[in-house]
Amino acid sequence: METTSGAHDLVIARHEESLDWVLDVPEVYRVHIYDKGASPVAPAVRDRAESYVALRNAGREADTYLTHLLEYGPGTGEFTVFTQADPFEHSPDFLELLALHADWTEVQSLSWCWKAPIGFPPAALLTPERSLVPGVRVRPELFSLNTFHPLEWVGAGPDWIGGGYRELHRLPAGINISAHFLDMCELPDIAELAQQHLVGRSSIGAIFGVRNHLIEKVPERALVRLRQAAIGAPVHGYFCERLWMHIFGESFLFPLRLPGAS
Repeated sequence: METTSGAHDLVIARHEESLDWVLDVPEVYRVHIYDKGASPVAPAVRDRAESYVALRNAGREADTYLTHLLEYGPGTGEFTVFTQADPFEHSPDFLELLALHADWTEVQSLSWCWKAPIGFPPAALLTPERSLVPGVRVRPELFSLNTFHPLEWVGAGPDWIGGGYRELHRLPAGINISAHFLDMCELPDIAELAQQHLVGRSSIGAIFGVRNHLIEKVPERALVRLRQAAIGAPVHGYFCERLWMHIFGESFLFPLRLPGAS
């Protein structure tokens, strides 16, 4: 295996997807492949990787990301990027975005949609002016911290996720389920902030970048609890996907009590 000396880390959660696109990843990235599938990975791709680890198939990509953070740490570079092994369904300009790291925010969404061909989200929301970065497609999803529903469109998935979580934990309607999950995973300060707000921001498909100094701020015990949650109940993996950006420092939106309100 050849070792690259990049300034950033790219963590890939693979099942059975082709990874030929990894050969086009800018050399500034160290590539880490975590494989939960049975099909082989091309030798050239393995050679490009800094590390290649086979994992049992559990916990969706959340388990993969947390395995990397618990065993490898935040890395010595500037950013760590997390992605599924086929990023292009959710982020058609993923490779172009990797090259624009100098313009990223502290916690950078890198996705555009869930499945555009079936209208999730609707085409009216996938227009050039909606992109955060001119010339490439980047659109974070706004969602309710109480229900998990997106704010701009209607889909059946959030009903299953939010309803399933309430049923699993026997929570009544009206409870901030995002705050509940964060508190359960030993992130009380972030849970308190979530409790004081109504809206979150997510990167669809759990494709995002984080400055490593922010990763260092997440307590190891919280990473362990998040990993236990991800492999413990299927719905928890979706909560990780929705809340990653906030776990690493992204601000919540729309406070319950506006400044100056009595």
